[in-house]
Amino acid sequence: MTRAFDMMHVTPPQIAPRFVADSLLADKAGYVEVDQVTLQHVGYPNIFGLGDGGSTPNAKTAAAARKQAPIVAVNLLSVLKGGEPVAGYDGYGSCPLTVEKGKIVLAEFGYGGKLMPSFPKWLIDGTQPARLSWLLKSEALPWIYWNGMLKGHECW
Repeated sequence: MTRAFDMMHVTPPQIAPRFVADSLLADKAGYVEVDQVTLQHVGYPNIFGLGDGGSTPNAKTAAAARKQAPIVAVNLLSVLKGGEPVAGYDGYGSCPLTVEKGKIVLAEFGYGGKLMPSFPKWLIDGTQPARLSWLLKSEALPWIYWNGMLKGHECW
């Protein structure tokens, strides 16, 4: 069958790595079963999960992992000292959505789809396509990702 289309968006399925899905740490969907706020495993309190392997009910994005990493670090240190998790993750994620050449909607949201913009609305309105959002995605974020985030540096 052939179908006509104006635009096609192809996305690979989001699945956990097989070694995670086959482990005792996984939930029914195959992700590390964590509390969505503390990111602590629900059955093994000395284990935390984040990013693409975690069972948080939000988009698996670099922006989400960037916000989850400090939560895990703070909570892990607290647990190692005999305490309980003290920091909470709000579900923040960001998906730069290309809507036309040269313009992106910088969608930033938390659990339940709550809008969570990180830029002032006068600079970047995350509900509207903008050239500045395109430049952020095409020019700034790749540099921040490769030279900052992957090396463990907070870039903003």
